[in-house]
Amino acid sequence: MNVFRFSLGVAVVLLMSGCATDRTRPAIEWTNIPRADKGGGLELATISGRVTGARSEQRIVLYARSGAWYVQPYADQPFTNIQPDTTWSSSTHLGTEYAALLVDPGYVPQVSAFELPGKGGGVIIVAIVPGTPPFWRTWWFRISLLLAGLVVLFALYRYHLHQVRTQLHLRFEERLAERIRIAQDLHDTLLQGVVSASMQLHVASEHLPADSPAKPIVGRVMELMRQVVNEGRDAVRGLRSTTENADDLETSFAEAGKQFATNGEKDYRVIVEGTHRQLQPIIRDEVYRIGREALANAFHHSQANKIEVELEYSAKHLRVSVRDDGTGIDQNVLDSGRDGHWGLAGMRERAESIGARFRVWSRARAGTEVELSIPGDIAFVSPEANGWFSRFKGGAARRNSKGKQ
Repeated sequence: MNVFRFSLGVAVVLLMSGCATDRTRPAIEWTNIPRADKGGGLELATISGRVTGARSEQRIVLYARSGAWYVQPYADQPFTNIQPDTTWSSSTHLGTEYAALLVDPGYVPQVSAFELPGKGGGVIIVAIVPGTPPFWRTWWFRISLLLAGLVVLFALYRYHLHQVRTQLHLRFEERLAERIRIAQDLHDTLLQGVVSASMQLHVASEHLPADSPAKPIVGRVMELMRQVVNEGRDAVRGLRSTTENADDLETSFAEAGKQFATNGEKDYRVIVEGTHRQLQPIIRDEVYRIGREALANAFHHSQANKIEVELEYSAKHLRVSVRDDGTGIDQNVLDSGRDGHWGLAGMRERAESIGARFRVWSRARAGTEVELSIPGDIAFVSPEANGWFSRFKGGAARRNSKGKQ
């Protein structure tokens, strides 16, 4: 037991003496490091630091590296004194690296050397530090440069979106004015002329004998003219109304399905995914026309029993999908469209004109899916655009009311 206690006491003493030795071991700290430079010039900079564990008679010898190591600040002034508060400071020529040697009295330093002396021979400790890099090589400058680049890219992206929105607004103004003009022309000329001709034909039909061979022919012509008048009125109503209800795609597609479902009942529905968002009027207009054409194909040509329209509103895009379980589309029609019809080629052109992606999947007896996807930045009205569009609609309404007066 006594032997154990003696061994433990010796270990504690040795440990405490080792800690005391560590606390008194000399060390050099840097408080100011000049910038890194190839050296060789006459420019001077301040270099400073602190020494711990040094004796009062010891001093600092400084070197700067410019290819070789050169004593600083001058060959005839190689020593830097340590102040009572353990700090030291001196001038130095610039270099790529800097060195501080803690030396004993009587040590004679070399003026220049390719290798620094090591510990021993009067050298107590050697500390080497690289020069401070220029600001363009610092990590914070590189991060700042990266952030600035990201800001510039974002600004360019926002500017591009602004240009796209501006072009869409201009196109909408032109299209709105053109549609109003066409609607007025159709109503004032073509429809009025057809209605007048139909009335005269009706009078002529009443003067025909009941057994006249021309009576059935005139009746069919009158029915045809009545159908033309109704379709013309629907067209005029569509020209005027699609810009007034610029966001209700769900209702518009539901009404379109009712109009097409004349040859037997079909399982037709409109599905909406996501939160409804206000659309750019010209985008809504083109999306409706593309979707309506896809619905017309599904109702009239696919022999489908089930037809769906899916509207997906997300932060990234507006997606419209028209699906059916019909006979599919022939590959030749997929490639070049059907002769004499608007067809898929026209839908693709409309999609390209608004920056949308248009895709069609179809297989024989496996149905067809037509998908339209528009980036959200193009499809949706931004908050600042809401005020512009409201003012524009108000101005258009005022101009229309003045024209009617």
